[in-house]
Amino acid sequence: MRKLIFFFCSILFFSNCFSQDREADSLLALLNKESADTARVDLMNKIAVNYFNTSPEKAMQYGTEAKTLAETKGYTQGLAYALKNIGIAYYMQADYIQTLTYWNQSLKEFENANDKKGIANILSNLGAVYNNEGDDAKALDYYLKALRYAEETNDTLRLVTVLNNIGTVYFNNASTRDTALHYYLRALPLCEILGDDDAIGTTTVNIGEIYLDKNKDSLALHYFERSVKAYANSKNLPYSLNDIARVYEKRKDYTTAIKYHQEALDISNKLSARLEVSQSYQGLANVYIQLKQTAQALDAYKNAELIAKEIAADYELEKIYRGLAKTYADMNDYPNAYKYQLLLTTIKDTLYNDEKDKKLAFLQFNFEIQKKQTEIDLLTKDKTLKDLDLKTQKTVKNSLIAVLSLFILLVFILFRNYRIKDKTNALLDSQKKELERTLAELKTMQTQLIQSEKMASLGELTAGIAHEIQNPLNFVNNFSEVSSEMLDEMKVELAAGNMQQATGIADEVQRNLEKILYHGRRADAIVKGMLQHSRNSVGKKEPTDINALANEYLRLAFHGLRAKDKSFNAEIKTYFDKNINNVNIVPQDVGRVLLNLFHNAFYAISEKQKAKSRTQEDYKPLLSVTTQKINFPSGEGGVEIKVEDNGNGIPQKIVDKIFQPFFTTKPAGQGTGLGLSLAYDIITKEYNGTIKAESKEGEGTRFIISLPMA
Repeated sequence: MRKLIFFFCSILFFSNCFSQDREADSLLALLNKESADTARVDLMNKIAVNYFNTSPEKAMQYGTEAKTLAETKGYTQGLAYALKNIGIAYYMQADYIQTLTYWNQSLKEFENANDKKGIANILSNLGAVYNNEGDDAKALDYYLKALRYAEETNDTLRLVTVLNNIGTVYFNNASTRDTALHYYLRALPLCEILGDDDAIGTTTVNIGEIYLDKNKDSLALHYFERSVKAYANSKNLPYSLNDIARVYEKRKDYTTAIKYHQEALDISNKLSARLEVSQSYQGLANVYIQLKQTAQALDAYKNAELIAKEIAADYELEKIYRGLAKTYADMNDYPNAYKYQLLLTTIKDTLYNDEKDKKLAFLQFNFEIQKKQTEIDLLTKDKTLKDLDLKTQKTVKNSLIAVLSLFILLVFILFRNYRIKDKTNALLDSQKKELERTLAELKTMQTQLIQSEKMASLGELTAGIAHEIQNPLNFVNNFSEVSSEMLDEMKVELAAGNMQQATGIADEVQRNLEKILYHGRRADAIVKGMLQHSRNSVGKKEPTDINALANEYLRLAFHGLRAKDKSFNAEIKTYFDKNINNVNIVPQDVGRVLLNLFHNAFYAISEKQKAKSRTQEDYKPLLSVTTQKINFPSGEGGVEIKVEDNGNGIPQKIVDKIFQPFFTTKPAGQGTGLGLSLAYDIITKEYNGTIKAESKEGEGTRFIISLPMA
């Protein structure tokens, strides 16, 4: 879904329809009293503006009356606004051909009046139509021209409009979404200066859609909720509600998603916002698909299709046909799936070819002919001009014959292109199947390698756990053995009748049993703690003490390496921020990330220690772990974890590659190259956090993890 902001007149639409009607009534009363022609034109234009939201037909009626009177009196400024208002009325009814006709005439009148604000307004509106038609290049050309005029006149309202519209063009291409965000963020403070809720609502919803596209759903939801508050009773409100529903759908909270889509649908029906009605039905259909409620999904898609056809919303029809084709295919209803796939192919051809440009050119040609014909009809009383009229008609007739011939030629070329495209599609389908087979094989291989990496991590944990348990078990074994020997001695003393000696031995045995119980409980606590952190993850987040988690996995990583290399030792320093609250995470996931970083750090300082011992150089292995509270640029609270070693470091030329899957600096057989890749995916995709590496070759490496608190 995409959103455009269009301010079609110098006075913004009012968001409350009842207040519009009251103002319209007030203006009509003034019109009945006014006798000056130019003043009547201005009043009729204002009345047309007030009827845009409530009655496009009345808006068109008063715009047409203003146009007729302005033409009669030669009132250029009033004529320009009247033509613009008629175009807006047609736009509200999705009749883009008539819209372009009147707006192009309005642009000429604004140029004749040298009204730069009016020129900027119309250029922006023309760009909006071409944007809806899918011609981004032409739309951007109009927007940039409008931006130049808006900057020259320092027109804040128009700057807001054009900046948003330019952002929308860049939003259409995934590779330029950051550029779109730049324009939207530039527009937002200007909206707040204007104090206009519609402008704020549109700009914030645009920003939210980019963050949703970047998988930053918390930020997206923040801006969508701002847009809902700004729109209040505006006709645009359903659009924001549908976007909020998309956030909850992404979070798999389908009940809440349906609630917002239904609310958007109810408001759209109440306001007769037919495009938003179609979009709301599409949103409901998408959620029902996720819930496997196929019948409800098909019903919603059909309702969306019916409305989209009525208003000729080709972009919406493209998405609807795609959804219907996939749904029927999933139901094994291949005749209907094939039917909608054909419709999808046809409408995509419509959206992405030059047919609309040809249609607009033909319309402009007809408009020029009609204008010439009108001029000729006014001079029919003069015989000489009658002869000229006949000659002109003959010329027009010949021109029409030429246009018809050109049209036939274009039809032939399009038919030939269709045949070529059909053959190309067959070849592409064959290549697609081959690529899908290869992709499936690669995914299987990737799953196996990831499992191998997880087993390697489990080995590191096992070694650490073994060391942790060994100490209390040694105490249990030793005290049990001693107690057994003392019981034998107690039997001898009892047999000899030495009760005092036997009692003393019994006391010693009791103290030993207490020690055995203490160390047994200690081993039990260690095992339970390990089981708590090594049980299979179900992906459920829970409040976790990040300091305790880091300390525990640090100890396990150290003892795991010590279990492999008894000669290894290192100084460990921890700087834990005691002010950090519990962090909402899956402990197993973050524990796996920390274990990987600790293991890599110990490996690095171990390798450096071995190299230094061979050259008999002084070297003290050191690993430090730091935690601290931070704030993200969005204002959200978070926690930062730093893992720093004084090992050999990473060469600068490969620092940017270490998070790539299968990339490793370890010798063959000692690493899969997936540890840091998995860590990167967990931190960035599951938690919307960041992980980065800083290193100086020969001096050491620092890894920095940033996690949101919630």
